[in-house]
Amino acid sequence: MIRTVRLLAAVAPTLLALPVLAQPGPPAATTGASPVAGTVVIVTPGQPIMAPDQPVAPAPMPVPMVATVAPQNEDWNNVSHINGQVVKVGERGDYLYDNGKTTNIASNPIGWMFGFYGVSVSHAIHPNVAIRGDVNVFRIGNDTGHELGISLPIYFRRAFQGPFLEPGVVHRNFNDDCSDCTSETVGPEMLFGWHWSFDSGLNVAVAIGAVRSMGQRDNAEPAGYFRIGYAM
Repeated sequence: MIRTVRLLAAVAPTLLALPVLAQPGPPAATTGASPVAGTVVIVTPGQPIMAPDQPVAPAPMPVPMVATVAPQNEDWNNVSHINGQVVKVGERGDYLYDNGKTTNIASNPIGWMFGFYGVSVSHAIHPNVAIRGDVNVFRIGNDTGHELGISLPIYFRRAFQGPFLEPGVVHRNFNDDCSDCTSETVGPEMLFGWHWSFDSGLNVAVAIGAVRSMGQRDNAEPAGYFRIGYAM
C-alpha cells in the first residue's frame, strides 16, 4: 500500500504538467516573427509613453530660407529709389513730406509770343501754404496794360505739389487804343488749380477762377494762369 502511494506521488506531477505543455506558444508578434502571408494586421497608433526621468526631445530647428539675389546690371547710384524702393525718375518728391524746395520762380513762356510778359515768385511759409506775388505787363498791338497780384495758395498735399486753392487780391489796368478806353479792376480773386513738381526743380502750374471788381464796375471777370517754374 505504501509503495502504491509513493508511485502515485511521483507520477502525479508529470500528469498535471502535460496540459500545460500542450498549450500553444505566444503569438508571432511577441516572438518577433513576421506575420503569416494573408494575415490582416491592424495597428492603432498611440501616444508614446515617456518615462518621468526621460528628457524631452528638443523641437526641430526651422529650415532656413534661402533668398536669391537678383543680378545687378546697373550702378545703384544710377537708379531712382527711396530707401531701396524703386520709384520713377522725377517722382521721388511725390513720396516726401519735405523735398527741401521752398522758393519757386515762374513765368508763362507761351505768353511771351503774344505780348504778355510776367514773372511770379512764391515762397512756402508752411508745408501746405505759400505766399505768391506776380507782376505782368500786356502789350498786344497798340493795347497796353499791367497787372499786380498777391495771393496765398493753399496746397492740399504739399507746397508746390498737387491741387490747391488760391485766394488773393488783384489790381489790373488795361488801356485800349482809343482816347478814353481805360478799364481798371481792383478786387478779390479766387482760383483753383493744380501744380506738378519734379525732382529737377522744374514745375508746371495751371489755375482758373474769377476776380471780382470792387470799383465802378461791380462785376466778376474770368482769371487764371499757366506757368512754368523752377523751385529751389
